[in-house]
Amino acid sequence: MKINYMFSRIDRDKGFNDNQKKYIKEDIKNDMSITFIASLFGEYERNDTQVKEIVNVFKNIDINFKEVHLIDNRVFKEDAYKYYKEKCALEKMTNVLNISNVTVSLFELNGKYNYFYTHNMVKSTGELKLFDLYFIEDNKFILILPTNDEIIFNFRNKIYESFREYDSWLKRVDINYVMDLNKLIAGGKIKDFIRKNDIMIERNLEGIAEDIVSKNKRIVLLAGPSSSGKTTTSKKLSLYLSSLGVNAIPISLDDFFLNRNETPVDEYGNKDYESINALDLKLFNEVLTDLMNGNKTYLPTYNFITGEKEMSTTPIVLNENDCLVIEGLHGLNPNLISDEYQDLIYKIYISPLTPLNVDRHNYVSTTENRLLRRIIRDFRTRGKSGEDSLASWESVRRGEEAYIFPYTDSADAIINTAYTYEIGVLKVYVEPILYSIDINSKYYNEARRIIDHLKTFYPIPSEYVREDNLLREFIGGSSFE
Repeated sequence: MKINYMFSRIDRDKGFNDNQKKYIKEDIKNDMSITFIASLFGEYERNDTQVKEIVNVFKNIDINFKEVHLIDNRVFKEDAYKYYKEKCALEKMTNVLNISNVTVSLFELNGKYNYFYTHNMVKSTGELKLFDLYFIEDNKFILILPTNDEIIFNFRNKIYESFREYDSWLKRVDINYVMDLNKLIAGGKIKDFIRKNDIMIERNLEGIAEDIVSKNKRIVLLAGPSSSGKTTTSKKLSLYLSSLGVNAIPISLDDFFLNRNETPVDEYGNKDYESINALDLKLFNEVLTDLMNGNKTYLPTYNFITGEKEMSTTPIVLNENDCLVIEGLHGLNPNLISDEYQDLIYKIYISPLTPLNVDRHNYVSTTENRLLRRIIRDFRTRGKSGEDSLASWESVRRGEEAYIFPYTDSADAIINTAYTYEIGVLKVYVEPILYSIDINSKYYNEARRIIDHLKTFYPIPSEYVREDNLLREFIGGSSFE
């Protein structure tokens, strides 16, 4: 497997600290190549003497590179602006002007120049040996990148349809790029757009509630990856069901986590919180059986600070016409609930699936959108630093690929919880957390990459976000807390 590392700053006099040595020596071996890229941050070396000094720093820890490459792709911001003006790329012209640095990094391919919101670029497309293109309707295609040296891709039709519906709505309200959103913010018109966006999402939720009632389903399973907004959505769905005459009881699978000392470990020896086996399935099914039989029972509450369940002293009862709304990572997993209740189940997949693009070549990543939410929530409610959240993200993503995404097409409905404007709100909260990550941290470069990406978005005051808005689950101030 090819490993790419990016170092934004190396002390040529002191060398690597002990923490850096540890993770560098684990992955980087002799006979690999190293590429130096002069970047807009001004943290990459381009002088030959400096390059030699840095190569010697690696030699001091017994790492010798077979090849050394040097790329300087910095141009003045004014020159980049002129280039995109000639190409009639208005959104790129606007984005370049929003960059605070005097230089911009442009990458060249076959005589064309572009910037990308990543620093992990190869020196040549010849190094990209493994990828695939999956063609869909209207001459669209999906670029598929490898995982562990192999191409694995499952086209999920229901998710694509949700993307397409949202994209159609954005076109109807004249939002194609972040530039268009920034214009609304600068022009004092963002409040109206926020209301429109909120109504669009609410209408979908209302329609699903009506479908559940019409089909007389008594167990609603709501699943999705980390930071999708499952908690708030389940509570809002419960309100919609109640407005239709069905008393809905929301239950969070997170409250059924095993005590932390009982959590299973993954193949790397780390606690695997993403596995369905991290749940107390025995207790969950006992509670479910009691409820479905009309018996009194007690729900647990998981304390994320102490890592232990705390049982409620207030009993709950599921009456004949009541409905359970159960949310959690594993809501769609067939191993969660026994077969005897399958006819009573309505399955919902939830995720922020935003089709908003930064420009014609850079998009707003759904995965990164969720990461921003998670960093803020973990910092605010779970006592975790930004570094902690970035460190656990790889494990979270592995768990999603293994335990959540394979079941998405079994859902009866898709709820898209992406707010087009949300990154403008989130950046106000997440930037200080990311800036606090120490330069010697393994995750410093990733933090700086995210910060750089956020510069494209104008900030939006949180006062514009309603108390019942899903984003409040992450930034605080929710009426459901």
